[in-house]
Amino acid sequence: MRTKLKNGIILATGENGDFQVLEGCSLVVNDKYIEYIGPEDDAPKADVEKDMKGRILMPGLVNSHCHGPMVLLRGIGGGLALQEWLETAIFPIEDKLIPEDVEIGERWAVMEMLASGVTCVSEMYDFPAKTWDVLKSSGIKGNVCRVGLSFSETEEIPKNRFNECISLVKDFKDENDRVISELCLHSEYLTNETFVRKIAEANSELHANINVHVSETKREHEECKARHNGLTPIGYLEKCGILNEHTYAAHCVWVTEDDIAIMAEKNVSAVFNPSSNCKLASGFAPINEMLKADVNVGIGTDGTASNDNLNMFEELHLGALLIKNIKSDATLLNAEQVIKMATVNGARALGRKDTGELKVGKRADIIAVSMDKPHMYPAFNIPNLLTYSAQGSDVVMTMVDGQILYENGEYKTIDAEKARFEMKKCIERIYA
Repeated sequence: MRTKLKNGIILATGENGDFQVLEGCSLVVNDKYIEYIGPEDDAPKADVEKDMKGRILMPGLVNSHCHGPMVLLRGIGGGLALQEWLETAIFPIEDKLIPEDVEIGERWAVMEMLASGVTCVSEMYDFPAKTWDVLKSSGIKGNVCRVGLSFSETEEIPKNRFNECISLVKDFKDENDRVISELCLHSEYLTNETFVRKIAEANSELHANINVHVSETKREHEECKARHNGLTPIGYLEKCGILNEHTYAAHCVWVTEDDIAIMAEKNVSAVFNPSSNCKLASGFAPINEMLKADVNVGIGTDGTASNDNLNMFEELHLGALLIKNIKSDATLLNAEQVIKMATVNGARALGRKDTGELKVGKRADIIAVSMDKPHMYPAFNIPNLLTYSAQGSDVVMTMVDGQILYENGEYKTIDAEKARFEMKKCIERIYA
């Protein structure tokens, strides 16, 4: 089926990879793919036509690091540093969670993301089969992993975790590649070297993505060096063979110049988490230095316990402002760069080469941003408008693989009232 989106402003990608702002043009979707972008007079006929007047069509946002079910813990432990936050606020609640809670929480998170323009998300949380089911049924794209943990060199704690990590990659496959299973190391500090090397060895055959937290805090970074003869988390992961396959690393706040060189050489993507890093006072990732070194950088929200929302437009805005102010240089991280980090760069980080851009032949992962409200006019510069003015609530349509999943407040694949009822009951049980 063909769908034509006409009369909108299109933030397309040109042949050189730069954005092109097209007005008075149409975008035609054929099944899952973008078939045509250009003048209306030359557009192929479509089965469905949608008038996008007063709307900006842009690539769907890619949330490259998220713990979706943590909507169940939204705002818990505010004002605490990371380690105390985890040990006194987060872990006690997470110990109460059962698989059904994770399913309910993930569905609520997907609703929040779809309504604010996210078309693809990387999820790292417990009970991944439940996350997988929600992503599959809702229609959103997602990467899912079994969190790699190992608390002992002498015995397997948690029991059978390595096999669970491997089984998820082998057994959970989506014929459309909309949902991708991958490997995970939570971090250097919550694993041991035996486990890390086993994951690396297994992945030499599986060739899966690896998702990992890296150098989020100075304490984590320095304690790793003390444990491993001066090796930073990136240096340690390289030594263990993890970086031989496609890896993307969340946070990277305290990475060094040498770490950045390794990341560039090994094609390791970094994921910038502006709000979370600010709330937990973890520091500011050297984004400008990574970009100069040609490290691919995406953006993520992290979980709602450390953010406290999944609004990627907020991450665009805050991320751009932070990097300029850290270096006292207003020319750094311009609007085009930060939008790419939240779209095509994020897709690359997640191992997806067919999305993140409005370009013929790419997957039809498209959002429409309304220009109706006062803060969206005048529109002299579309990338600047999207970065500094647009809000997640301005999204009026979210399409994934050519299927509209959210439009004008209505969810097409999720029963919103049922989801709200289940969420209420879940919260009452967990916090009783």
